[in-house]
Amino acid sequence: MRSLPRSLDPLPDETITGFVLRLAHRLGTTPAEILLRTGLAPGGSPGLPTRLPLSFQYHLDDAHLTVFARATLLMPAEVADMLLAPLGQRYGPLNPAFTPRNTPARMIYDNPWVLTRSTRYCPPCLTGNGTLIQDRHGGPWQRLWRLPMIFLCVRHQRLLAHQCPGCGAFAQSPHAGSAIARLSDDALNPWQCRSAEARSAPAEHPAHACGADLTRESAPAGELDSATMAALVQVQRHLAGLLAEGGPESTTSAGAPVPVAHYFADLRATVAMIFRSWPEARPYAGTSFLAAALDAEHASRTAQAQPLLNTAGKKKSSKPYTAPPSDSLVTGAVLQIATRLLRAADPCEARESMAPLVHKLRDADRALSIYLCRAAWISTPMRTAVGDC
Repeated sequence: MRSLPRSLDPLPDETITGFVLRLAHRLGTTPAEILLRTGLAPGGSPGLPTRLPLSFQYHLDDAHLTVFARATLLMPAEVADMLLAPLGQRYGPLNPAFTPRNTPARMIYDNPWVLTRSTRYCPPCLTGNGTLIQDRHGGPWQRLWRLPMIFLCVRHQRLLAHQCPGCGAFAQSPHAGSAIARLSDDALNPWQCRSAEARSAPAEHPAHACGADLTRESAPAGELDSATMAALVQVQRHLAGLLAEGGPESTTSAGAPVPVAHYFADLRATVAMIFRSWPEARPYAGTSFLAAALDAEHASRTAQAQPLLNTAGKKKSSKPYTAPPSDSLVTGAVLQIATRLLRAADPCEARESMAPLVHKLRDADRALSIYLCRAAWISTPMRTAVGDC
């Protein structure tokens, strides 16, 4: 496979899907043509590809990675840094030690703690940094936006968006299992919404893209008070610092030092405990505004779980409580409490602060309490803190 006549330098923390969109825009062609020319087209089908496998966002085997690097004039390490798999070294939900998923496809399919089928985004970041190349082709679609625990842009002091302001679809939501929607569309900029408009024409005519400019999204309704914003910024700085390359190797969780990947696994379990035992953790909310946001979220999750109790077979009534929130404000609110609970000075304090949640969880959902305490789900200090499970 020959190299492309021109390519791009990857932007900091850019996803491979975002890179493909920018490269197609620079070359004036379709993302499908880029996939074909760089070896990312799924084999076995003639002509231009109609999908990019979702698993290619997470991992590329050596053959795909080498061909893509050669075609785009990049080093293999530069390509690897656009994938989600390397984040698993620090991010527990993408770490094989904390999940039974043992293949790239299983790691991202039905794993709610990585945003495979959509992404959050910061409109000012998508605008770019003012350089000529970013003015023309936009800023990076960042990898960290694919992690539910990233909910706020510290640089621009704003919550991340997750929906198109035009059509309301989730940002970068795929079509037919493809990591990039509308692969044959060469008219869209990388920062435009690629979701299909509501269909008014006959079904045989392809739906047009929404095309809304995601960089021009208006500010979220309702200004956050200064105390709430300060609390959220503090939490996001802490979590982003742990995820950053070159960040600390360990941190405190449930009163004892643990590897950073273990800490994020503990956060995932703590979020589920908070939602399932609410309002036991309400006193730990940083502001009344954050507490109110979680009141509403808990009511919504309870409403989702209730019908599942009356279904035949496996109930799955715990699932609404274990998934991360879609909304960035609610995500920040629950992570503010979760990080505070895990910041205990010693194991005794951790056990004392967790006790009300543990007891409520055990009484309300015994199966979930056992599930969350598995060795492959939380760290050893966390299991000690929730020992009554």
